Amino acid sequence: MAATIDVDLGHRFYMLGVIHRDERSRALLRQWIAGIGPDVVTLEFTNYGLMFRKENREIYKKRIDEVVKKLKNDKRSYNEAAQEKLESFINMPDEYEIVSEYSAERQMPFYLIDMDLFSYLKLRDTEELFDAGNIERLLTEKDAGNGSCEATMARLFFKSGLKGVPYDDEMYVRDRYMSDRLSLLMKHSPEKRFLHITGWRHLEDPHGLYAPLNPLKVFPYG
Repeated sequence: MAATIDVDLGHRFYMLGVIHRDERSRALLRQWIAGIGPDVVTLEFTNYGLMFRKENREIYKKRIDEVVKKLKNDKRSYNEAAQEKLESFINMPDEYEIVSEYSAERQMPFYLIDMDLFSYLKLRDTEELFDAGNIERLLTEKDAGNGSCEATMARLFFKSGLKGVPYDDEMYVRDRYMSDRLSLLMKHSPEKRFLHITGWRHLEDPHGLYAPLNPLKVFPYG
């Protein structure tokens, strides 16, 4: 049975900040989505990123499997954590899968509202990354698979206000774009409760782009 959470339901717009690819996210997302009970969900994810993964993830997964098989046949060791990280890069984000399930069950809409341009720029070198030689190097290099510091940076930011990564121009452009799209959606559905699921860094919003929407911001990791 899922743990219950205490949610202030006196708001119309919620921003839920997640740590991407964190193993705790699936359970926390389910709890908070159920607790908030949104009528509409939006995601910091792009249609380009969605289609790219649908079209290519099986191709790249097969390459990873072939390299792992070769390493095993050659009796060479490899880092399983590094393999998991490579696969997580091409898998659908947990946020997308969970929101898809929730929306399908309730026959409610959800929207991918991030910018395709930046998604394209980040994914355009994926073919080179998933070259067989690169995969082998990534799986066998000395520090392969070392844990990400993302969770640590998030904890320091929310507990102590320490910033590990600056809020840059790309973040500003994306947040301006997403806040504009949210504003339009909310105007078209003034009676509905909205939930925007986004990376935790976007909760900072130093330029107040989301402020006119009066969000209740939630960082669920404690």
